[in-house]
Amino acid sequence: MTNTTLIKNAAWVVAYDPGTEKHKYIKNGDLSFTGNEINYVGPNYSGDADTTIDGTDIMVLPGTMTLHAHAALEIPGKGFWEDLASKHLWMSQLFEYTYLIEPDSGTARLALQAGLCEALKSGCTTFTEMDALMPPFPGWLETFAASGIRTYACPMMQGGRWYTNDGKEVLWRWFEDKKVDRDFHQMLEIVDEAEAHSSGRLNGMLGPAQVDTCSAELIKACVAAAEERGVPMQIHASQSVVEFREMVKRHNMTPLAWLDSLGALGPNTIIGHGINPDRHPWINFHTQYTPDNDVARLARTGTTVAHCARAFAQWGDMMRSLGAYRAEGVNMALGTDAYPIDLIEEMRMALLLSKVSSGHVDLLKTEDIFEIATLGAAKGLNRDDIGRLSVGAKADVVLVDLKHPNLRPLRDPLKCLIHSGTAEAVRDVYVDGNLVVEDRKVLTMDQDAILDELQAGQDRVMENIPAGDWAKRSADEISPFCLPVEGT
Repeated sequence: MTNTTLIKNAAWVVAYDPGTEKHKYIKNGDLSFTGNEINYVGPNYSGDADTTIDGTDIMVLPGTMTLHAHAALEIPGKGFWEDLASKHLWMSQLFEYTYLIEPDSGTARLALQAGLCEALKSGCTTFTEMDALMPPFPGWLETFAASGIRTYACPMMQGGRWYTNDGKEVLWRWFEDKKVDRDFHQMLEIVDEAEAHSSGRLNGMLGPAQVDTCSAELIKACVAAAEERGVPMQIHASQSVVEFREMVKRHNMTPLAWLDSLGALGPNTIIGHGINPDRHPWINFHTQYTPDNDVARLARTGTTVAHCARAFAQWGDMMRSLGAYRAEGVNMALGTDAYPIDLIEEMRMALLLSKVSSGHVDLLKTEDIFEIATLGAAKGLNRDDIGRLSVGAKADVVLVDLKHPNLRPLRDPLKCLIHSGTAEAVRDVYVDGNLVVEDRKVLTMDQDAILDELQAGQDRVMENIPAGDWAKRSADEISPFCLPVEGT
């Protein structure tokens, strides 16, 4: 028999308003869900309930989403990536340092679990993992299933790989057709397995990795396969000056214009980052002044951009601006990319950087960034049953403790959470109607044990860095400790 859970007389409910197609506040409201589906949002619920939760001093939210994360690859680099950039490659970390972090299967699994714990505790209920290895580590999909989170599993594949021999010039090494074909079919098998998973929470996403590491034929094949399966496709594009210049050199057009010429932009496509289009001041390409400039192209085609503000701020770059993209009609979502996988922190960072880059306080407001993290993400996934608290939607529900000190004194609860709050204010999290975080503790994974094991995995990763570096430097030479170290 399916149980009904009632959150009774919540101080604030952030509910979906079908009239405006936006969120609204309900004060002193009730929310009920039976099984994995919401069946009531509003005041004075009069039905039965198997479990009743006192909503005093609680704000009820729809779960947020990250549409772009690399937890397995990036988290083992915590404490290494910060303050690191290639000075001769327009300050990007990507080309010289990305593939120095190559975790073994055990470390990758632990890093992914650590990221899932962090995401859930911040109120993130839908997680997109862009796995950089093909195939991913054994048990990849079951790791998501056991965590309890709603997942879009995106195995990434490439036609080639970038490298540098000197930290000044980027080159591309192209794979044999046999390997590309094998990886493509493995990617399809993983996506199909995710879509058919018995949990009902796993979904697939096709991942041609980067616009500069995939041929036109590979991208077209991914577009066709995604459309045939009814799943999204995501590709990294317009993420660096190096990539932009390379694509113009190859095709005499911007990376986004080239994707458009292949039929790869549209409502089924998510662009990872899209931070360096023709209008970006580091790019300053002539097409920015045409009616079909890069941002206009994204809006015209209905393409979604997964924006990861913090990751690019780390090397001094930012989208110019998130508010402007949105005002010009681009559907925007958020990603966390590396770490922290904390959607409260990511919303705050994206919101404030947009205000700074635009110089316009009103171009992006608190309600806008929350909408991007929920309804915008859902639109990017072509779904209308997540990212909202409404009858018939999935029961992805977050309870925020309004008595948390960082939120007090309390006036406007979302403003207090996004501008002043931390993940510690998130008390309970339900995904698909299942309680996965209770009183700030993840119920599906042992977070402390995972992090204890992950420490040894990171140590192994750091020891192996010289083997992958063009100059055979150690981790400490590439990324010195930020303070002098004494003792052993």
